[in-house]
Amino acid sequence: MVMVRRRTFLAGILAGAAALALRALPAAAQSVALKQALLGFEDGVSWAAVSPVFAAQRPIWLNNVRGSRSPSELGAQLLRLEAAMGWSSVQNSWRTRRAAWVAAVQAASSEHAVAALLVELEGVTQWSAMRPVWRTARAAWLARASAI
Repeated sequence: MVMVRRRTFLAGILAGAAALALRALPAAAQSVALKQALLGFEDGVSWAAVSPVFAAQRPIWLNNVRGSRSPSELGAQLLRLEAAMGWSSVQNSWRTRRAAWVAAVQAASSEHAVAALLVELEGVTQWSAMRPVWRTARAAWLARASAI
């Protein structure tokens, strides 16, 4: 009788642990595609287009993106990147759109929403703010980011 209870108890513990692991999986397995899109865009941005402070903190930013577990965390990293880009990096129309865009990023709760806002930022970014390689990489990046 004691042996049966022990097995039942252990089986219950294992089942509970498995259930917890399965619930944690979606957060841990957030879309790699969105992370890659954000990292890809940042990689295309010229060092001259971002603040020296961001350039110095880039390794931390990269770790934050890679470790993000939700669309809102990735949105926060998108906001950090956009804030590090100077006004000369974006089209003049961004001055009137930016406040609403920031609010939309802060409210974004899905990968699709964050990806769409990332694509919007890329669309207003000047070619002069991007590395030359971006001209050839852009079409494939845009297709992948738009599919999220």
